[in-house]
Amino acid sequence: MKVLSLIFTLVISVAVSPVGLAFADEGVTDKKTASLEEIKLSISPSFTLKDADHVINGVALRNRTSGWIPLRGIPIGSTVKQAFLYYNFSDGSEIGDRKSSVLFDGNRVDGTKTADNTDPCWSMAGNHTYRADVTSFIPATNPNGDYEVVIDFNKRTSTTGQNPWSPGESQTKRLEGATLLIVFCNESTSGKVVLIYDKLTGSEFSGSAIFNLSHPALSGNGLFSMSGADGQRGGGHDNGASNETGTFNGTQFSGPPVAASDWDGSAGWPLPQLWDVHTHIVKLDGTCSTVEYTAGGDCLVPVVFILGNF
Repeated sequence: MKVLSLIFTLVISVAVSPVGLAFADEGVTDKKTASLEEIKLSISPSFTLKDADHVINGVALRNRTSGWIPLRGIPIGSTVKQAFLYYNFSDGSEIGDRKSSVLFDGNRVDGTKTADNTDPCWSMAGNHTYRADVTSFIPATNPNGDYEVVIDFNKRTSTTGQNPWSPGESQTKRLEGATLLIVFCNESTSGKVVLIYDKLTGSEFSGSAIFNLSHPALSGNGLFSMSGADGQRGGGHDNGASNETGTFNGTQFSGPPVAASDWDGSAGWPLPQLWDVHTHIVKLDGTCSTVEYTAGGDCLVPVVFILGNF
């Protein structure tokens, strides 16, 4: 996969595919020249849930077809308002199918596509994100638990479990990961709001990315959560590609020297990496929040952003 060089930026309103890339069997080789574009997107929430809070976690799925999501942090006595499963993969189509099925905790569910993006430098044609409503499968009395996700593409993906950067792995679909988002309410969530942003077509980036998240007027402390595909520490066990920085309304919240990167593949450490889920305390002010990431060459795909106020 992907270590790109020769940086220049171009601010545009939609994503532009990198040009001049040389591809190896397992992604972009580390000896080539490329343009690192900057994208800038304004995004409205797909869902607004009032008097609520949220928790989120996920699992990396490259070179396997199943995994468990450990979901924690919902207070005792809470009621689940909404639960969404997000999952992402690359394949041979620029435009993904409208629907895609998975097994969630033993139940078949149909996911609806939320985004098509450029493949993040694995020699595939496109990358696709899906959202499935799994609210009815979350236990009412104790929603904290471990949830199994199975994504089976009839031998078109790998089940070897090997290092994703090992050569010779032929796949027509490359799984990235799955993330479970649960929105809940209790006595302490009165007056809070949860905003979910998942209309992220054209958001893949390898240079800089600016996401303007519109919302009702909010001020004070809040929570910002993200899930994204194809973050990595390096090309395996090294640490050469995990220094991306992130700012929220101009204040840095991730990446050196403040904290770990939001794009270090930590949902799949030590391997396979390639999936991220993070939550940060941030400051909200006004009717728009700006999230900016600087990738420095790694090819990355946002899957979902979530905002909430304290």
